Amino acid sequence: MSSNANKSRVVRTARDHHQGQILNGRYRLNSLLSQGGSGAVYMARCVESGDLFAIKILRSELNLEPRIRQRFLMESRAASRIRHPAVIHAKELGETSEGDLFFVMEYVPGPPLRKLMGMRKLDIPQSIMIAAATAEGLKAAHELDVIHRDLKPENILIPRNSNAGSVVKIADFGIARLLNTPRITTTNHVLGTPSYLSPEQISGLAVDRRTDIYSLGIIMYEMISGQLPFYGETTEELLDSHVKRIPVPLHKKVSIPLSPALEWLVMACLEKSPDNRPSSMDEVLRVLATL
Repeated sequence: MSSNANKSRVVRTARDHHQGQILNGRYRLNSLLSQGGSGAVYMARCVESGDLFAIKILRSELNLEPRIRQRFLMESRAASRIRHPAVIHAKELGETSEGDLFFVMEYVPGPPLRKLMGMRKLDIPQSIMIAAATAEGLKAAHELDVIHRDLKPENILIPRNSNAGSVVKIADFGIARLLNTPRITTTNHVLGTPSYLSPEQISGLAVDRRTDIYSLGIIMYEMISGQLPFYGETTEELLDSHVKRIPVPLHKKVSIPLSPALEWLVMACLEKSPDNRPSSMDEVLRVLATL
């Protein structure tokens, strides 16, 4: 069976299992929005107000895994403590009648940045606008000691609704780290998406806010050039590239003149050592504001 057929089968199974249920006596599950390794996200309608929400439900078999349950609870906690227009907000945590954990969050109609980038090449002003809005959301998270750790175009939504309050909505804090709390994963287990992992994540070192700065640098590079700064024929080669390879300067990847300040910022975000990157999202935003 093809991978597409497998994916269709998984989505159909998830829809049959949950669709139509009413959670907490308030939220009727409608269409399936996405399906991932840890669970599914549904569009739901509040039966009282008629408002739309997104609800993430942990896969039934994973509810038996204490570490995965703890990470799901951490995601809900991280997303609920950040109240910023550029970050998806989680408002309620609960369990289905079968005992599966779920949390309720705001519903954002609009494509992920990945889809937007696949449709057309973004121009410089739009890339800067998206980067600045993302940095604002991450700044709010960092001020509450939340590090995203899995920032990528799939996790940055572009709202269609002009009343959304922000150019972007950062989603999926599934592997977020709360500073000054015990680590859930062991040091030899790398979490995240290989194309956007920082060298310190790959090496199993301690991470801080500058890990998200690195990932934002990769996204800026990709938006502006249409290419990733690091690559490899295998996952191992790709990870090794993050740790050892110096990326091609951004101006060599585009056919139009670039602001020196913009190129400096993107390349500084991609420095191997966190000490050589901008120290905070405030510093990133100060440079973006000059462009």
